[in-house]
Amino acid sequence: MSAGRTFQLTVAYDGSAFHGWQKQPGLRTVQGELERAAAEVFAMDGLVIHGAGRTDAGVHARGQGASLTVDTDMPPRGVRAFLERALPADVRVPDAIERPAGFHARHSARGRRYTYRLLDVHDVLYGRFAWTLPHAVDGAALAGCTGPLLGTHDFSAFEAKGSTVVNPVCRVTEARWSRWDGGWQFDVSADHFLYHMVRNLVGTSLRAQRERDPAAHVAGVLASRDRSRAGATVPAHGLCLESVTYQEDLA
Repeated sequence: MSAGRTFQLTVAYDGSAFHGWQKQPGLRTVQGELERAAAEVFAMDGLVIHGAGRTDAGVHARGQGASLTVDTDMPPRGVRAFLERALPADVRVPDAIERPAGFHARHSARGRRYTYRLLDVHDVLYGRFAWTLPHAVDGAALAGCTGPLLGTHDFSAFEAKGSTVVNPVCRVTEARWSRWDGGWQFDVSADHFLYHMVRNLVGTSLRAQRERDPAAHVAGVLASRDRSRAGATVPAHGLCLESVTYQEDLA
């Protein structure tokens, strides 16, 4: 058997029935299901699977990053296939690749991309993954909200209270509203995100669209660094972690 090898896993999940990513005693979590499956596949207790982001209860993912170090001769395609066989239907592992020793899903991440989806009208299927607003939105006004967010700024105004201390300065490389089949969606990419930051950005955009100058309103909230000036935190089930970028991918 080889020495311990590290694998990067791409993990997708429907977050509806999970209490978030992070393992918690007595609760069903994505990390808990992955570690249970890994213990079964490799017949080894104590394996830890790290995630790039600790998504909240109800949040979904199509490209969560995860890392696993284990003693095995199994090729990456085998790791992926056997994990999927041991996992429930609402968690999948679309890809697995081998990484050098020291790779860590969270510490090695250089960027993340999220999407928040809104529905124009309730849909019995899409309703699991998108939030139905009680009123119509002004798409042009929403699009006008994003300009002030691009670049490197202190995003303290969009951080939920009670979060762990992290650097509030984030570099946002993408922030845009566009149409999807069911309504409007907000796509945002950054080097890192604060707790509830995306959901608070969406809530602030929805408030700002009613202002005479939506961009100026968002810019004022951003500059204030005051959470009380930002919009409400929108529901978790409309949020999806789409992808995680690593330094190795940028080379």
